[in-house]
Amino acid sequence: MNSLKSSPVVVASDIEHPIVDDRKYRVIKLANDLEILVIHDPDTDKSSAALDVNVGSFSDPPTLPGLAHFCEHLLFMGTEKYPQENDYSQYLSEHSGYSNAYTSSDDTNYYFEVAQEYLEGALDRFAQFFIAPLFSPDCKEREIRAVDSENKKNLQSDMWRLYQLEKSMANSKHPYNNFSTGNYETLHTNPASQGIDVREELLKFHGERYSANLMKLVVLGRESLDTLEKWVVSMFSDVKNLNKPKPSYEAIPFTSKELKKFVKAKPVMDVKTLELNFPVPDQYVDYDTRSTHYFSHLIGHEGPGSLLFYLKKKGWVNSLSAGSMHLSKGTDMFAINLDLTDNGIGHYEEIIINIFQFLKLLSDTPPQEWIFNELRDVADANFKFSQKSGASSTASRLSAVMQRDLPREFLLSTSLMRKYDPSKLEEFIGCFTPDNFFAVLVGQELTGLDQKEKWYGTEYSMQNIQTDFYLKLKNCNLNEELHIPLPNEFIPTDFEVEVKEVESPLKSPWLILNEKNHRLWHKKDDRFWVPKAYSTINIKLPFVHISPSNAVKSSLFVDLINDALVEFAYDAEIAGLRYSVSLSRYGIHVALNGYNHKMSILLRKILQKFADFKVDPERFSILREKNQKTYKNFGYGVPYNQVGHYSGHLLNENVWSIEESAVAIDELTFEQMEEFASKFWHNFSVESLIHGNLSEDEAVAFAKIVDATFSPKGLDQLFSSRSLILPVESSHYLNVPLKDEKNINSCIDYMVQTGNIDQKRDRALVELLGQIGQEPAFNQLRTKEQLGYVVFSGVRTTRTTLLYRVLIQSERTTDYLEERIDAFLNKLEKILRTQTEEEFKTHVESLVAKRLEKKKNLSEEHARFWNHIQSGYYDFLQHEVDVEELNLLTRNDILEFFISKVSPKSKSRSKLVINLQSQHPIAQTSEKIIESGLLAYFFEVDLEVAGNDISKAVKEFDGKSKDHIVDIVELVAKKINEAEGVKFTEEQQSDAVKYLETILDDNYRSSYPEGTVIEDINHFKSSLEFTKDPNPVKELTGYKKPDSK
Repeated sequence: MNSLKSSPVVVASDIEHPIVDDRKYRVIKLANDLEILVIHDPDTDKSSAALDVNVGSFSDPPTLPGLAHFCEHLLFMGTEKYPQENDYSQYLSEHSGYSNAYTSSDDTNYYFEVAQEYLEGALDRFAQFFIAPLFSPDCKEREIRAVDSENKKNLQSDMWRLYQLEKSMANSKHPYNNFSTGNYETLHTNPASQGIDVREELLKFHGERYSANLMKLVVLGRESLDTLEKWVVSMFSDVKNLNKPKPSYEAIPFTSKELKKFVKAKPVMDVKTLELNFPVPDQYVDYDTRSTHYFSHLIGHEGPGSLLFYLKKKGWVNSLSAGSMHLSKGTDMFAINLDLTDNGIGHYEEIIINIFQFLKLLSDTPPQEWIFNELRDVADANFKFSQKSGASSTASRLSAVMQRDLPREFLLSTSLMRKYDPSKLEEFIGCFTPDNFFAVLVGQELTGLDQKEKWYGTEYSMQNIQTDFYLKLKNCNLNEELHIPLPNEFIPTDFEVEVKEVESPLKSPWLILNEKNHRLWHKKDDRFWVPKAYSTINIKLPFVHISPSNAVKSSLFVDLINDALVEFAYDAEIAGLRYSVSLSRYGIHVALNGYNHKMSILLRKILQKFADFKVDPERFSILREKNQKTYKNFGYGVPYNQVGHYSGHLLNENVWSIEESAVAIDELTFEQMEEFASKFWHNFSVESLIHGNLSEDEAVAFAKIVDATFSPKGLDQLFSSRSLILPVESSHYLNVPLKDEKNINSCIDYMVQTGNIDQKRDRALVELLGQIGQEPAFNQLRTKEQLGYVVFSGVRTTRTTLLYRVLIQSERTTDYLEERIDAFLNKLEKILRTQTEEEFKTHVESLVAKRLEKKKNLSEEHARFWNHIQSGYYDFLQHEVDVEELNLLTRNDILEFFISKVSPKSKSRSKLVINLQSQHPIAQTSEKIIESGLLAYFFEVDLEVAGNDISKAVKEFDGKSKDHIVDIVELVAKKINEAEGVKFTEEQQSDAVKYLETILDDNYRSSYPEGTVIEDINHFKSSLEFTKDPNPVKELTGYKKPDSK
């Protein structure tokens, strides 16, 4: 017997877990020192595995920034046992699964999820990435470009820009100072100029650092612990153990040299922020007291006497958050972040003084055991009644937690506060001194920014904190308006759950009240048995979206309400009782969730605040200003995050554009807002869903609280919630130049309308097409053609219609992207024509498994119920109906559907393309045009050609490739024809040359776009017909409980 595959050592089996958790856990260690947590979940529909290796961007060689991230990308591209490049992704896609990975400072985390019965096959493929990956030369260039595209996606993101600026301020002797994402320059251009072979360095990096003793694996499945253990011993024992020490660094991220600094920076968006950063001890070590949680609670408190409450009253700050982030072994960074008002940025020095006044209060006040006990009790309850999360999120999170040096019995319970230790708390607050911080002020109006950050180009200045200001901070007095919070009235004490055995859980809620003014749905929890509830209340107001002006006023009204609720909302949230007030399609959406014990107290407070609300002129001015910035900043967001707004505006009734909203908010006066608010509650009805550990009588009592506060009168006016029908045999384009002139990325959202959401056959067909096309689209458009980091294909729903879409964000022009999408769709038709019955059945089964997947917790079940209520269809059993319909479909059905509704050759399809276009796209070199042109040609003629072979041929004539098209094609042909069974004919070579000559011609113009450009959106919408309004799939009386009203 192989000694490496001998019986593993059991490290822990008695792992602290929630009382409602029926999973079983076991920690083992293999002979190669790989530590593994196996989890048996008897009811899971999805299985998962995650492996965290204690090697991240801090391990990048100095000459190759981004190598760890590049390794994460290339690792998935085939193994010796499974050499096909997309074998892993295809296996997962065919079995309701997916995979992902991320690279952090000290770790790289790989994970997947798959239908539970296919875990063994997925796990074997996964294991091979850590035993014998290919790191194929054919994939190297492509994945460097993928990393580069990922980096370019973030270049105009303020979050990434400011994060890198902070890193650049760190000690240059510590790797936190480095650039970690990587780009084409760091992974190709620079190494090439220095004679460095990046693939050889990658093999060396993986071979020397990916050691079993630095890996932590989590496997979650329905199989028994013994079976899971047997599998991991068999599959992972061959991972090499190099006995590597855990990464450590002699230097620390921030020394006294890097502290006492004041930085000013210019953002891309119109934002104004202030951040104070304090290096603190590593909080992973402090897992029993959790000092950081104690102080983030006090500094981040939002009630009376808090720092935020005081600064908001001054009109200087909109919001404040506080907490620590792990930087490196031995060091965390505690950050206090403030979102400033326009007035506040001019008072930043006073704000910093106020912060230090509050820190002095905390330093002068001995640690308060009653505060610790409140936090401890809530943490205990939260853990005790914690419900299951998804399989892959569980596995990924726990594999990362396993890297921490803490008792294995505590792997699931790191949130608990086990020990009140005043000395630790005093040591922690001792870090908050003027000698141990730096500040970053961000605003577009800041001047004197004489430096530019290397990787993102952020303009900034950095100075030492002036002596006089330092002394003000060091010697500041207490502020009598600041104090520690009072005891929390929302802390729950009653956790009783009435558990009643049921034959089977209810599949829909009961309609227990169906009156003109109030429709009440209720379901007593019969699955999860936790002392929690979800209460969702929709206050239906017919006027909120009838015009841009009303929509803007309604949105601002909600913001003003939320602003007024802050004084008690924080206490409720800390006590595990959360709420949200938001604008919905129909009016005002009020949602509460958490422990049911004191939920009615919170509901009364919220509704009373609604009833008593008066618009405060100062808060109106501040929040109007904040909304103006939101509309202004929208156009500076990531393009693929913007595109959904345009499709929603184009395809739905009473959805207004950002431009219309911006005009409306600019024109809004206090008097208009005050008048609007005074009439807000004159005419409305209510629809509610009360769900969880609340009885029917308690649900009715909740409804009475609403009715007593507002006395809803009911509505004579019917709501309209329709979508628009795109004309048959039409192709329409909306071209929008990106507002951010520096963004080099464009985005295309290519959609074809395929049917109505209330038709079960329409739903089944488009969902199945999405399932079949998902992996081939990603593999071709992202992996092979490298069009961009963001590539998505699948189903898009409006309020009442269905669409099939392909979305790409890319440096390439949108006309080129559309050409490539059409080429892919033509290839997808071939896939549909040639797929075997077994392949078709596999896709159907995969989609069926997704539709029948069990809800893992009360939150998921509630969301499903509420989505069906809010849709207007009340189709609670839609997933079961869809499964029945899917099982009736044939290969010919999906082919005919594609040919009629989706195919570029269709004469009856309804197509809409939204193009968000960079104002300064990167010009494509001749080399790039030839590479992408050949890839496109080979795709068209069904020849599998390695992109690396094309790249090598082009580089043979670097700088002169345009003059050597025939030579390049011949070189590629020679390489292709060396492969057995593959032939690149002379006729095809001639065609390829002609194609390249055509697209390289300076006068070449793409035939795209083909169709009608939308010049006036409102005119376009007015020319279209609406669908019918959503109607219940059956009479609502059919949902009434027999003994209800």
